[in-house]
Amino acid sequence: MFQFRMTHADITYDRPWKWVAGRWTCGSSWIKPYRHELTEQLAVTDGTRTAFVSTVRTATDAGTARPEVAVVDSAGFHRILAEIPASRDDWTTIDVSPGHAVRLRTGTACTAPQYLASAGGVLYGSWDLTDLREHQDPDRLDEVAVTRHLGLRARYSASTFWQDIRLLTERATASFGPEGSLTIQFPKAAEHTRARVARGGADPIPLLRDLLDLAVTRVPWIGSRTAVQLSGGMDSAVVALAMQTAPQGRGVTAGAVILDGERGNQQGERRKLLLKYLAGGWADVTVQALDHLPYGPESSFSSNNWISPSADIHTDALGALSSRFAQRGVTAVFTGIGGDELMATTSAEDEGGWGGFEPADLPSWLGPNAIDAIKDIDTAITPASAVPETALMAKAVCGPEFLRRGLWPLHPLTDPVLVRYCEWLPLEWRRDKRALREVVDRTGLPDGVSHPRIVENFQQVVTMAMRQYGVPRIRKMLAEGSPLIEAGLLDPDLLSSTADRLANGTLVKGDHEVVFVLLADSALIHR
Repeated sequence: MFQFRMTHADITYDRPWKWVAGRWTCGSSWIKPYRHELTEQLAVTDGTRTAFVSTVRTATDAGTARPEVAVVDSAGFHRILAEIPASRDDWTTIDVSPGHAVRLRTGTACTAPQYLASAGGVLYGSWDLTDLREHQDPDRLDEVAVTRHLGLRARYSASTFWQDIRLLTERATASFGPEGSLTIQFPKAAEHTRARVARGGADPIPLLRDLLDLAVTRVPWIGSRTAVQLSGGMDSAVVALAMQTAPQGRGVTAGAVILDGERGNQQGERRKLLLKYLAGGWADVTVQALDHLPYGPESSFSSNNWISPSADIHTDALGALSSRFAQRGVTAVFTGIGGDELMATTSAEDEGGWGGFEPADLPSWLGPNAIDAIKDIDTAITPASAVPETALMAKAVCGPEFLRRGLWPLHPLTDPVLVRYCEWLPLEWRRDKRALREVVDRTGLPDGVSHPRIVENFQQVVTMAMRQYGVPRIRKMLAEGSPLIEAGLLDPDLLSSTADRLANGTLVKGDHEVVFVLLADSALIHR
């Protein structure tokens, strides 16, 4: 939730921090919080230590926090820092004192990612990774992190593509020492529970619905200034149903990226039925996926701007939708992130369960060094998190896209209480998202809303983009060279074969995912 520049030379006993023009300053050091109607900031000092706090408001907040630095006694200082993690889960703090390490901590939610870079005795930070590009050595790639990306083996970790840029992961503590070193200490593994055995025909849906309602109303959003990404899938549908019954649930904007062909037609019909049921003066905003193909002529991936390797491959379409939201005065957006994880089954419970989140086989284009690095992809990852790791990674992907447009993302399906409850659900209620489908079915909506006839996903859209725009991009990449090839992380001959199959229409399973190769290349070099 912060952008900042700090150096220990500025942190002295005779130089206090001051709030000036939307940020705290001290000499050449500055800390700028992300200011939004759903966030609040405060700063306190006991005369020695100074702490800066940015947190998401809750529905019970009095809303009295002020960013000006308040002077408190030592007991009050420690009490404030102790109360933050005890009372909420979405927060970030910075704690500074002369002669000691600067410490950053964050909660379990991590709605806004916090990236860090140390260079030349200065600590830089931002929720937007591209802000830190100039503070890293481009030759110091983290080959394991890049291999995770190229090999479609994402892991929740402090690592990024670059050894000099780190992510402050959930409940972690980052320390920037007086000598200029940056270290990150991981917390203990979060406790989780196992599924219970169904007994006596107990109905879990009423309590599930109550918890959904509570998760949606934890933050004081306003209907006319709020949108929901209502794709028509079960995750966003149950979020929208909970929003509709909230006290402020009128005047919401429902938005979606509409798929191609028969998938798009089915998606549109299902959304119409949902929106008719939701009523409440909701508006509907859509953009067409085919109008925003990745690597098309107008795509952000085809521009001269730096691209984050964690950017969503559908960032063009989602960005167009977010811009439409902002034009309508929307300042907060609900998503369905976390729904897959709520209903996930483990491999031990169900063949192809949790392990189904990543492909069984490695993609063909990996180079020799990437193949060698595969054995290390599970090293230096975080301990078990309170919220599922894949949901946290999804938050880090979408967060900056919203924040750049003044939109605060809300992810109720990652609420810790809801996560714990769904861990308890017996297998038969999680398999095929039965519990979420049941929430929709009990509204009386037609069966086709919760059980679509054909699968709706972006695979065909991405395949079209890769055949039309990806192939020329791959050819250019092979002709001009790439740091990924030079590092032995990509095999140019096998990548060329993938391009041939795309061009000839003789695709094999997974060829469309070469888009992740292009995304990695875009993060490293302009073309």
